[in-house]
Amino acid sequence: MGVPPSPPPLDLRRRLATEALGCGLVVVALEGSHHVAEHLGASATEGRLFMSLSCGAVLACLLWVLRPFGAHLNPALTFADALGDRTPWREVPLYALAQLGGSLLGRLIAHGMSHEPLLLTSRPPAADGARFLTEMVATFGLLVVVRGCVRTRPSATPLAIAGYVAATVWFTDSRSLANPALVLARAASAHVGVMNPLEAESFVAAQLLGAALAVFLFRWLLGGTPRPAPAAAALETVVFECAEAGPAHLAAALFNTLAHPERARAVAAPPPSASDAGPPLAVATLMRDLNLRPAPLRDRGVPASHYVLIEVAGQAPGMDARVRERWSLPALSLLDEASARALQAALKPRLHQLLARRGWERLHVVSGPAPEGPRALT
Repeated sequence: MGVPPSPPPLDLRRRLATEALGCGLVVVALEGSHHVAEHLGASATEGRLFMSLSCGAVLACLLWVLRPFGAHLNPALTFADALGDRTPWREVPLYALAQLGGSLLGRLIAHGMSHEPLLLTSRPPAADGARFLTEMVATFGLLVVVRGCVRTRPSATPLAIAGYVAATVWFTDSRSLANPALVLARAASAHVGVMNPLEAESFVAAQLLGAALAVFLFRWLLGGTPRPAPAAAALETVVFECAEAGPAHLAAALFNTLAHPERARAVAAPPPSASDAGPPLAVATLMRDLNLRPAPLRDRGVPASHYVLIEVAGQAPGMDARVRERWSLPALSLLDEASARALQAALKPRLHQLLARRGWERLHVVSGPAPEGPRALT
């Protein structure tokens, strides 16, 4: 019996709303716990305990709930994701604005809950080299945790991030949780212990520098360390099939570029109406421009673990009951470059969602040579 098809990926507006919601709730947890600690007369040590427990627990819950929607909840993670070719650069400013807006709204709500006005601080700047280094190291460590979990234990990512962020309350003097959105939100407050707005740019720069260093570190680590050959039994095969030539070929080629090569590979099933003659010229040209290695054709004698049926304008080939999910795409002529790129744009978010849901993601870093594609199924 097949698994129900997965929901279509969220559009950009809903993803931005998710970012704003998550950042706002993190700020409410951080500021609310700080206010409660002061209200109860807690010591400095007890106040840090309040903040680390509340922020860690809330962040873990939010990541578990919002992770299927691609929640970053942190401009530094969005920046690193763009360096890794996962988030388009044109969307990065929108993500940052949504994260900052949600953080500021969360601060307004937290101050309203605490009967405190939202005011700009008038203290002189106090940023120095030590605080700059603190923010850079904290964000560098966060990205190391995120990248390492994506590569080794994707399912543990929410708990690992929450645990690390909770720990930063204890080993740094900063309460920005390695998050530029929280830095900017905290700069808009007159509360004791927050930063001056003139300090914010140096803190954000330190955090983005730490994120970039972590991305380049993992690029170097992955480029110089040979990987052991995967066990054949552990490699899952994904079949893409479409009634028209082109969508299945492009989907399989993109999948093999984005998927972890030791966990899953994709094959393309030729249209059932005729023997496969390859994708249309526009799709083949796009694949060549993107340096994509064509995926092998499906060998029906080799079992597959996952089937994706691509419907174009309601037309789809007949597949057996093992179909796991269906992707519906608008009608595309695939006769020119624009239509081929439109097909790529329609496929990429669905592929990212499938990879994240199944834990097949590659630790994708700054663009480099195209990875080796899977060998033909024999």
